Amino acid sequence: MYLGLEKGVALVTAASRGIGRAVAERLALEGMTVVAAARTVGSHVEDLGDGRIVPFEVDLADAEATAALVDSVAEVHGSIDVAVLNTPGPKILPTLDTVWSDWQAAHDLLLRPVVQLGTAAARRMREQGSGSIVLLSSTWVRQPALGGVLSSSYRSAASAFAKTLAAELAPDGVRVNQLMPGATGTDRMQGIVEMKSRSHGTTVEQEIATVVRDIPLGRWAEATEIADAVAFLASPRASFVTGTSLSVDGGAVRAAH
Repeated sequence: MYLGLEKGVALVTAASRGIGRAVAERLALEGMTVVAAARTVGSHVEDLGDGRIVPFEVDLADAEATAALVDSVAEVHGSIDVAVLNTPGPKILPTLDTVWSDWQAAHDLLLRPVVQLGTAAARRMREQGSGSIVLLSSTWVRQPALGGVLSSSYRSAASAFAKTLAAELAPDGVRVNQLMPGATGTDRMQGIVEMKSRSHGTTVEQEIATVVRDIPLGRWAEATEIADAVAFLASPRASFVTGTSLSVDGGAVRAAH
């Protein structure tokens, strides 16, 4: 499907690996110039398809650096047409095992950067009269999981932020959507199942089987499948889609709405 994304500029955060990296590569294949922001990124521009991936080193835990990111990208590349707000995952802990510093750290990973980047991108897009913001979240917003209290709590707040922003920006031609991936075969997911394996005295294969058992499609996602859905939401093909929350989870979330 032709998405109509060529020649635009996209910002993708937490883009060094996993879903963020897959999204950056997918948008570049569509012909976009993609600024791939992460704590550690390669130093060379990578041409991909008709587009390119341009590395930008930034630590989202640094509030000052995060606040300057959107303006820095726009000043170099002239505009921001797509902003994909991806954030690293926090600790996996039972609620009663958390301490306040865990909540503070998760806030600075999951919520503050989304608010900073989302409002900065929105101001730029409102001025230019167009743009698409995609918040990469988690199905844990809709169906919290044991051990995921930090993620589900702050991602839920970010979800409400995105929904409100979508309503406020719609008259200006700017769309805001949330994409909620389910279990995906990334390094982080591998780390989670390894941690559960050690905790439960099981094998990694047994823990993977437990995860997959609850997914009607019988497997977890590849990062490229999440990236395909992000590209659609970001594109003019989704021109009448704003304020939505799309689960890409193989049917794992059982809620009807």
